[in-house]
Amino acid sequence: MRLNGLERIWVALPKRPIYSGSLDIMLFKLDPNSPKFEVFVRLNEELLHFLEHAIAGGNFKRSLLTSSDVGQACWNNFKAPRAKNDLTRDKFKKLFVELKNETQNNRQRLFDTVESHQDLSAFFTAPNRTLLSFLSTNTFNALKALMTHLYCSTKDLTGVIAGSNGQCINTHFNNFRQKNGLVCLACGMEQLAPFRANVENENQWRADYDHQLCKSKYPIYAVHPDNLIPLCRVCNQDAKKAKDLFECSNGLRRFALNPSTEDAQNFLTVEIENLLDPEPKAVLKWNTRNAATLDKLNTWDDVYEIRNRVEGKYISIVNVIQDEINPSNAQELDVGVQSKARPVNANTLKRKEWALWEQKVFSAINAVDKLAFWAQLEFSNEQGEEGGEYIIQGI
Repeated sequence: MRLNGLERIWVALPKRPIYSGSLDIMLFKLDPNSPKFEVFVRLNEELLHFLEHAIAGGNFKRSLLTSSDVGQACWNNFKAPRAKNDLTRDKFKKLFVELKNETQNNRQRLFDTVESHQDLSAFFTAPNRTLLSFLSTNTFNALKALMTHLYCSTKDLTGVIAGSNGQCINTHFNNFRQKNGLVCLACGMEQLAPFRANVENENQWRADYDHQLCKSKYPIYAVHPDNLIPLCRVCNQDAKKAKDLFECSNGLRRFALNPSTEDAQNFLTVEIENLLDPEPKAVLKWNTRNAATLDKLNTWDDVYEIRNRVEGKYISIVNVIQDEINPSNAQELDVGVQSKARPVNANTLKRKEWALWEQKVFSAINAVDKLAFWAQLEFSNEQGEEGGEYIIQGI
């Protein structure tokens, strides 16, 4: 019996959770039991089915999409005659028109390329930034427009959700958070989204889903379930944006860690420099000499601005000690620093922002002469008391 292209994929690839494949470098590993978002699975199937059945050309017709409820919901979603904006069926049709302008060999090549690159683990091991370079600009843009629409709009259609076990993205996010915790896995610095008591799961606020391979440059992964992961607003919107994981700003190649087997936390150290200066510095460093690992850590730092964020947070060591310990004498300082320097419970890392970074900073403080900090604290306290007296006396 001949298997169609979609069946061949699921026979050839191991059945695994959505996040067990290779993604971008993270501070913490993804839980191996992280749930799949069925909507993305089904929309990815629609893409594969469409590309395979568009190879022969012909007319744009219903059978270009699957016979499933999701396929029907996509087909039923089209714009009214005088409407401006294209909807799902319209986007598929425009891509079909552009594909007909390609050769049949190119249409076959596009399907084969998408089908053979479903395993993101293999892609991250040997990244190829020019996968779709054989397509015309018009075809590439039509593909990008379709994939962006599938992610931004089609995923929220009632029929698509109903045909995907009834699970909306908010429900999936809360299931993801139950497995992976409240804190962003990429940075460990921010909550994914505030959790509100007395609010149903489907109405909870959620984090944005980040495309590890950005959809503008890798459109075939726009709804690939292994390519999407919730990240905090700072990582997703402020730091990463549309940065290419595999290309530096100067055009050179680079690599990223595989979060199913690697994470960054084991390669990090914080050191205190310029101890005798008025403002000693906490400096983030990589504690490995392996060139490949250093390349991946530098990718992580560039994409999420890790070093700048950490060193900015702890720019004043004296203030950090005062805020977190507020010691009244040198002994309290010593005891407090040792307590904060203890390894952090794994569950705490999932719940508390900055927990790992705080432990590393206090470990660094614990490794140097803490009396230097006590002297600065005393001076700071004296200045504060004198300022308070001036205020009380109206001077």
